[in-house]
Amino acid sequence: MASLLPHTGPLGRRLAAHLLRRATFGPTRAEIDTFAALTADQAVDQLMNFPLPPAHPEDPQTGQTWVLAGRTTANSPNDELKYIIGSWWLHQVMQPGQAPTLFHKLVFFLHTCFPTSFRDIEWSENHYYLLRLFMLYAAGDFKELAFKVCLDNGMNEFLDIGDSVAGNPNENFVREFFELHTVGKGPGAGPGDYTTFTEQDVIEAARLLTGFRLNTSWADVTRHDPDTGMPRAWLDPSRHDDTDKLFSHRFQNHIIAGQNTEAGMLLELQQFVDMIFNQTETARHLVRRMYRFFVRYQIDSEVETDIIDALAADIMTNGYDLDPVIRKLLKSRHFYDADDTDSGNEIVGALIKSPLELQAGMMRFLDLSIPDPAADLYAAYVTFYRWGMWQPMHEACFDLFAPEEVAGYQPVYQAPEYNRLWIGAKSIQPRYAFADELLYGPDHLRADVMAWVNNPANVPDFPGTDPLGNPGPHPGPRIATHLLDTFIAYLLPEDLPPLRRDYFLQEILLDNLSPINWMFEWDNYVATGDDTNVKPQIEKLFRALFQSVEYQLG
Repeated sequence: MASLLPHTGPLGRRLAAHLLRRATFGPTRAEIDTFAALTADQAVDQLMNFPLPPAHPEDPQTGQTWVLAGRTTANSPNDELKYIIGSWWLHQVMQPGQAPTLFHKLVFFLHTCFPTSFRDIEWSENHYYLLRLFMLYAAGDFKELAFKVCLDNGMNEFLDIGDSVAGNPNENFVREFFELHTVGKGPGAGPGDYTTFTEQDVIEAARLLTGFRLNTSWADVTRHDPDTGMPRAWLDPSRHDDTDKLFSHRFQNHIIAGQNTEAGMLLELQQFVDMIFNQTETARHLVRRMYRFFVRYQIDSEVETDIIDALAADIMTNGYDLDPVIRKLLKSRHFYDADDTDSGNEIVGALIKSPLELQAGMMRFLDLSIPDPAADLYAAYVTFYRWGMWQPMHEACFDLFAPEEVAGYQPVYQAPEYNRLWIGAKSIQPRYAFADELLYGPDHLRADVMAWVNNPANVPDFPGTDPLGNPGPHPGPRIATHLLDTFIAYLLPEDLPPLRRDYFLQEILLDNLSPINWMFEWDNYVATGDDTNVKPQIEKLFRALFQSVEYQLG
């Protein structure tokens, strides 16, 4: 029976790494060790301690932000500024020295729930404010967020809300709002009936969303949302259909009275959102997305009953507050695969990493030096993040904040494969190339593997005897088996079977020589500083592990 009962006792290394891989975009060894001593309750509470909102992004060309009053001719081109926003967000993900947090993973999760592509949003400012909206509601009221998204200028541009006027309503947004963002599309139950909503509901909702015009007066506080303080759509009653809206039996034949004022338009919208979120299937749809994002892509009847239905009931009781539901899921015995007799068959290592998780995880694990935007905006946002991270992810078929389809990223929503779609004929070689860039690429993207292995916090001393029988402790990297086991323990979701481990030891690290040879080579390196015979082997080992099937799993 799948169980939401809390997991008890210290997590230990394996489960701490599992939690951090799901809750962040990749942990360091130090973070895994810290969390290993915590219980699930302590660990998740710590991850829910969010950072202060970051300062607005700055344009490398001017050294100042442009998102408050809008760009001028002094700014970088608008399309470049969209990439700057992505770089600004990536820096929040990668920023060294900050405590691990669920914040950034939840922001990305909300982006997948309300997907847009910056390529189809003309104004970079609007792209920014939608991302900022996700930051504001990262673990907050999902229902309220859905209401705010209906008024968001970025979504307005992306799905043509502003083109919708009385007498000529546009159905693009409302169709996606039903099918993707909220209640989901069920099996067909007849012509125009999708079980959870009908074509009649699309027509009525499109009439309700007329008159919500695009607002590009970002500095005009009279057009700011009173709750968020951010620009929102311009409400134009003269373009709004003020007649009553009659919804189908799927929404209990609910009627929303037409209004002809700005306040009335907001009231109609609030009643529309309330109507949708009063449906149990809306809660189930949200929880299924959360489960597939954080836990496992497969949902069987047991999970549907014991996890999905239970959390859906909780989230409705809590008024769609994400915080308690996320805590309950990530603290549960089920999340750690501790609710049956086999703790290694379902959850740990069950999701394939996205290109972002893969690349950021490698960089963070090897403590890659991250440029400081405060010192050089161009070096950070353009050289490092745009060309060093975003472009390689693009080559691996992942465009951050720019999914190719209205529904979002296929590995997030496309049944039955889901996350398995991160790997394909076009993406596999670029995924492998992440490791090559990190180990052999340009200086600003190359990790110092020798500094990493020489740090006792990463490869601690080996307490046992060396291959010649000399008692320990010995420097960790000197003992080949200890070095390999350390890498495996912190990089891979599970231990390797003996034959697979021997492959990495004998063929990759030792080149089929003996552990004694390795010990002598390491001693020579320590004595002379000449790493000619050890550094290439360590790089080979990192490369082989980063490119392994096992490392693709998170």
